[in-house]
Amino acid sequence: MCDYNITILNNFTNEKNELLEIMIYSIFKNIFFVCSFFFYLTTSSLSEVNSKAWSTQCSEDKITCIAVIINEIKNKDKMQTLATAYFQIGLASQKKMNLVNEEDQTYKLSEESKNIPVLFIKLPLNVDLSKKPAIIIDNKKLGNLNFSHCNQNDGCVTNLVVNNDVIDLFKKGKTMSVITGIYGNAKNVKIEFPLKNFTKSYTKLIKE
Repeated sequence: MCDYNITILNNFTNEKNELLEIMIYSIFKNIFFVCSFFFYLTTSSLSEVNSKAWSTQCSEDKITCIAVIINEIKNKDKMQTLATAYFQIGLASQKKMNLVNEEDQTYKLSEESKNIPVLFIKLPLNVDLSKKPAIIIDNKKLGNLNFSHCNQNDGCVTNLVVNNDVIDLFKKGKTMSVITGIYGNAKNVKIEFPLKNFTKSYTKLIKE
């Protein structure tokens, strides 16, 4: 009887690991789709994206929307975008093993979909890819960003799947900072984004 229970536990654990991999794949399949989002924004909507406050932008067909803000630096008397931060709502399909009969240890596989906020930050191409950028709200570190890809159009794109507790920190906070390394330089650089208008922008995003 003990051997039988151990076998069930091991099989169930393996099942859970496989299902977790499926869920993660589903999330990042959505991330891949969103990375080219800015190509679909109209010129007028791009002009509304600024470094002072968050705004909500949608593609012309209204299928894809983001809450977005940029960080700008002055370069030869012109303002140049250094980094872009934006949230997009990803859809994750999560499979669950539900216990049907405790005595017989019978499980039934079910599937449910849930919306998951994903934070993307587009960084310059010269960042150090060997160091994961840290994300901080005010003085609280939330974790490290994951690099997705780098190219000439996007720079280096990072992402982080967050939960509602983290969203609450964004709503209550004043400044989001990203600490990243620079290739060939021992010093790190801090890129800051104000959180002004975040609550309004994010609320609009989840309603779209």
